[in-house]
Amino acid sequence: MAAETDMTEYQYSLQGLDLSQAQAAQDLLTVLKQESDTFELAEARDSLAQQEQDESLVAAAAQPQKTWLLWANAKNGKQLQVGIASIADGEVGIAILAEHQGRGLGRLTMEALIDWAKKVGYDRLWLDVDETNEVARHLYHTLGFVEVGEDTMPILLQSGRQANLVKMELILA
Repeated sequence: MAAETDMTEYQYSLQGLDLSQAQAAQDLLTVLKQESDTFELAEARDSLAQQEQDESLVAAAAQPQKTWLLWANAKNGKQLQVGIASIADGEVGIAILAEHQGRGLGRLTMEALIDWAKKVGYDRLWLDVDETNEVARHLYHTLGFVEVGEDTMPILLQSGRQANLVKMELILA
């Protein structure tokens, strides 16, 4: 018996997160945290990072921050939240459910985030990515991000796996 594949076609949209979507966002984050180490990596990185307050960080903190939910609208009318993206203090974050990866959604989302960042006055964006995540690193490179610094940041995850974060930056000005 052949395995059945879900052939549902979706149209995707990106919507700013507001309080009316809080439960949907929380439900999505619960699933994303089970599928990926992305959020654990960010939390571990933040706890290890020095809280240096230089002029660039102070300037970045004054810039707007935004979080978006990524929605999939099926032809049958069903609407699902399939990802989340954010920009805060110049840091870009994106996570998409595994089932919806490989469809160009990451690229479209990143392009929308970059466009928004330019409109609101950011001069640069940055992110950390696991050095083994070749698909994401390739995407970021094609969008103009470059790796900065020579060293990776090792993070030991609860699973026992060691991840090595690579910092990437995109100059917008």
